[in-house]
Amino acid sequence: GTFWHVTDLHLDFYYDETNNDPAQVCPSSFGAETPDAGLFGDYRCDSPWSLVRSAVEEMKRIEPNPNFIIWTGDDTLHTSDEDKFLSEELVIETVHNLTNLLKKSFPNTTVHAALGNHDYHYKSQIPPGPSSILSAIANDWRDWMTDEQFQMFNQTGCFIREIAPKVDLISLNTNVWYTSNKVVTGMADPGGYFAWFEQELEKAKSMSKKVYVIGHVPPGHFELVDYKYWYYPEYNVRYVEIIKQYSDVIIGQFFGHHHTDTFRMFYDDNGNAVSSLLIAPGVTPWMTTLPGADDGANNPGIRLFEFDATTMEITDYVQYYLDLAAANMAGKADWTEEYRATSDLGIPDMSVASWEKLSKRLESANVLEPSSPDTILLQKFVNYNSVLYNLTPCNRSCQLNQVCAIRELDYGKYKDCVKALTIKKHF
Repeated sequence: GTFWHVTDLHLDFYYDETNNDPAQVCPSSFGAETPDAGLFGDYRCDSPWSLVRSAVEEMKRIEPNPNFIIWTGDDTLHTSDEDKFLSEELVIETVHNLTNLLKKSFPNTTVHAALGNHDYHYKSQIPPGPSSILSAIANDWRDWMTDEQFQMFNQTGCFIREIAPKVDLISLNTNVWYTSNKVVTGMADPGGYFAWFEQELEKAKSMSKKVYVIGHVPPGHFELVDYKYWYYPEYNVRYVEIIKQYSDVIIGQFFGHHHTDTFRMFYDDNGNAVSSLLIAPGVTPWMTTLPGADDGANNPGIRLFEFDATTMEITDYVQYYLDLAAANMAGKADWTEEYRATSDLGIPDMSVASWEKLSKRLESANVLEPSSPDTILLQKFVNYNSVLYNLTPCNRSCQLNQVCAIRELDYGKYKDCVKALTIKKHF
């Protein structure tokens, strides 16, 4: 079987490449000039409609009949002036338009969606409970839900559904654990979402079921910025503990938010790898404005997973991308295969052991020996991280940021890892 994973569409419906003022092409550039802006966007802007439509058309062309689609949120533009460029109505309208695009393009396909921190007004201030925006989105997505799932989602922004015999998918509203969310300050378990997550995993375990987990904001650190983590520290601890406890139940974790292509490892108390989490790159090429990020744009990406129809275990994925600069020059979007995981990452399959093997090779690469196999692999991996946008040679600090983010989800251990001149092994 196959399924698509698409994330971080970030539609900038103000985008206008014909604007004569290069600082006014898109509000998402935060006033930065975009002299190279073209038909399909710009690396300093969020996605114009032409780019989003092109991505979905390409999905339909490559695999028009996937078993399902995973869509992990963030539909609206980044802007430093939300009062001027966004509103509750515009957030709802954006999600509605993107939902309709997916429904029209894949009329017979169920979409499993997760909310992003930008699927709200004001961004990231998502309450752990009902809201008018959540109700509007729930109505948009109702076709993809049972009544029970709809009621649950309408109240929480989370749901669980069976996607195959003996396999459930849990969609988490991870935005309530995000450090930018000031609504949840001081709550031990916002909305009781952790308790619910544990309860559903326990239920699945008792019924010998397996589980896919999807969400927008992942645990751990952002590999492009030193010490930049997403979850409040106590929530990060709790998430990691839950995954450790139920690692035998969880057969996939699929997230977005970074706009980059990477993965995360979970270890038991003896340092054995027990689970992995895959972060897919976004469709938006937008260059992050986070302080400390250097040239953090990306080419647009969409990802097709392949899985074993009997067990639902992931067997491989193919990453497709659009060279945005080339597309703008040609005036047409030529999406191509960027890489296939099992051919190009040096791993035989998608098992936890394979991801651990890859992370160890990235860790052991000597950046001073560019022609050694592990260093060639590290450079390839880092090129894929920005979807072939930033091809700068990966130096030691680049390697530490990438590898520590992959291998150390614990905030304290991550700090030690980045500080260390040699990466500490797990003890």
